Amino acid sequence: MFQSHHKKMLPLAMLLYGCTVYAGPISPSSQDANIYKNSWLATALKLQSEIDLYVPLNEATFIGTHNSYNASHYATPLRYLDPNQTLSIYDQLEAGVRSIELDAHWTMNSRAAKAILLCHGQDNHLGCSIFDRSMSEGLEEIRNWLKANPKEIVLLYIERHLDKHEPRLAAMLEEYLGPFIYKASLARKNGDKPKGCVALPSALTKDAILKAGKQLIIVTKNCDGSSVRYEEEDKFSQHWNDYVFAGIGDIPSRPYTFIDSTMNAFTAYPDCGKSTVFQDDNNHVSMWRIFEDRTRLSSIERPQRKLQPEDMQELMRCGINWPTMDMLTTADPRLVAAIWSWAPFYPQESKGQCAIYKKDSGIQNIPCEQMVAGYACREKNTNELKAVSLIGPWSSGESTCQLSAGKNWHFATPINGYQMNSLKESMGTLMLTEVGLNYSADKNGHWVAKN
Repeated sequence: MFQSHHKKMLPLAMLLYGCTVYAGPISPSSQDANIYKNSWLATALKLQSEIDLYVPLNEATFIGTHNSYNASHYATPLRYLDPNQTLSIYDQLEAGVRSIELDAHWTMNSRAAKAILLCHGQDNHLGCSIFDRSMSEGLEEIRNWLKANPKEIVLLYIERHLDKHEPRLAAMLEEYLGPFIYKASLARKNGDKPKGCVALPSALTKDAILKAGKQLIIVTKNCDGSSVRYEEEDKFSQHWNDYVFAGIGDIPSRPYTFIDSTMNAFTAYPDCGKSTVFQDDNNHVSMWRIFEDRTRLSSIERPQRKLQPEDMQELMRCGINWPTMDMLTTADPRLVAAIWSWAPFYPQESKGQCAIYKKDSGIQNIPCEQMVAGYACREKNTNELKAVSLIGPWSSGESTCQLSAGKNWHFATPINGYQMNSLKESMGTLMLTEVGLNYSADKNGHWVAKN
């Protein structure tokens, strides 16, 4: 099992409150929620989500929740009696989640009319309740959170059971989330069919989404084609394929989808599921999703392994960039385990605006003039990341990488858990305990990873 810098994980209370006594998970609706927002855990999750701002999405990480809408927060005696989650969608996002899953069903509502409901049911809608929440309520929560967090990006996965009522849902997406959506139509290339399916381009970056003035990308599985006949096309002018990406990346053998599986099929490092789940995408051109299902029904019909904190560390080490959890809590230990970057209680004020990685600790901030024992270097063509051993000031990182490794090597920063693991293995070979990283704070105190 992978041993990260959280091998001797500090008590969760300390990561939230310093030395304050802490009795259990805090409620996001309590007065303690503000303490969480100002904690090291919240800060580290936010900084880590920005490290991959400029890299292709297939290398970026989106921590997610499974069946995000099916939460005990919304439960009544008539709905959501077997929940996947505890927190509301809004509070899941507040806790650090950046991927939400909504299951959209065209089924009967409490007014004895067909509508799109957030339902945990089968393809034929068996298991849905007429009292389940409307899709619009879930979309409104996402909208409110995006408005309150204008620099954040969210990945929304919609599982469809719509009986060909996609135009109605497309109209709802426009009504509630239109200004925030990086639409699939923006990624169409010359020669593509005007109404055709578009897979989420792997080369797209979070930075490009923000520069387009957007915050939300929406994906689904499978392509309905450009000539499919939907219901209610005469009522709604919005085209489904304009709003939602059909799949992620270019997997020739499995187009317009993405690959995901439960924890049961996942194999540990170094295989990382490549022999059991991701055989069709060994080059990792798509995003890799591993999820769990903790409902009572699932535990009876399809017993599954839970995603524990040590599993989250393993997923990060393997580069599983879409880890998806059930029963998330605020300050969940699995969120702590997902932090492969910053050391506990870093960055610290007045400690400096440049960064090093310290073995068995994590990233720490230092003065840019400080001497370091080595540097992290990346080869520009292969993206191989390794350490070089040469004592010098942090500011000499670029020249040292080129001098020690070659002209194609540049001072770098790991941008996900897989790359950090590669760097750590290289450091072990050289018996280095620290290396400088090309990661620094600008004049406004905003940390930027340069590669």
